[in-house]
Amino acid sequence: MIDYKNVNFSYKKIQTLFDINITIKKGDSIAIVGHNGAGKTTLIKLLIGILQPSSGTIHSIEYAQTNKLGFMPEHSALYNHLSGIELMHYFAKLKSVDFGSIDGILKLVEIDFAANKKILHYSKGMKQRLMFAQALLSDPEILILDEPYSGLDPNSRRLFSQILQKLSAKGKSIILSSHTLEGLADIVDNVVFIKKGRVALSGEIKTIIDDLDLDDKIKLALDKESSADEIIKSVQHLITSYTLFNNKLTLFYKTTNNIEILKTITNIASIQDIDINKANINDAYYHIYDKL
Repeated sequence: MIDYKNVNFSYKKIQTLFDINITIKKGDSIAIVGHNGAGKTTLIKLLIGILQPSSGTIHSIEYAQTNKLGFMPEHSALYNHLSGIELMHYFAKLKSVDFGSIDGILKLVEIDFAANKKILHYSKGMKQRLMFAQALLSDPEILILDEPYSGLDPNSRRLFSQILQKLSAKGKSIILSSHTLEGLADIVDNVVFIKKGRVALSGEIKTIIDDLDLDDKIKLALDKESSADEIIKSVQHLITSYTLFNNKLTLFYKTTNNIEILKTITNIASIQDIDINKANINDAYYHIYDKL
């Protein structure tokens, strides 16, 4: 278990983290989410021992000195004169890991094709894959990734997500930070929202969405014959709000009104396209950062 208890941190007399309390149990998958500069990376650096808290305690910080932890930093000063395989050998020696697992890990993250190429010639996405690969050395029990999706194309994002899902299913603990939310709910079950160095909200994603009582939404693309005013008037008692732009109408509502709204709309309007979206982690994020 990892436990932040009343953790504060100051840098050059400027406090950047305030009274942080977070508990991460064995096997948990958790995202630390917030704007750039919110304090996400500082939280991770405290966990792995790069920084020390100004006050408070972090239990299980000893993992930083063992092979139970794999870490992928946001920014990596790689040795550009080395090839990918040479860098993996270097990290394997640091972690006292047998070289025999390296080829399989490079293949897993789909960077094996460039194993013998100098890192100098790697793209940013290729470097991200290589750093992900080194974090997987030693088959760690806890995997910590700081902004792992930065610089990745959609295919690489999907690959990373698939690997993390499989690791989570095996009972590995996954802690990742991100300022983007796309696909996070497919990887982690829990989230910590950080705002200006404080925990704004934390818990299971589904519970947070339910507790915030967020609206679901229906997006409608209307044909020219349909009247947005007529639709809005007919469902006004069922919705909480709406937006209208260029014949695209979005209705916000509570889940229990879903079927009745759809029946009403289809009876009075011709719809070119319809998209139904349940409240999700993105909605929770905007609610927290806009209103709290």
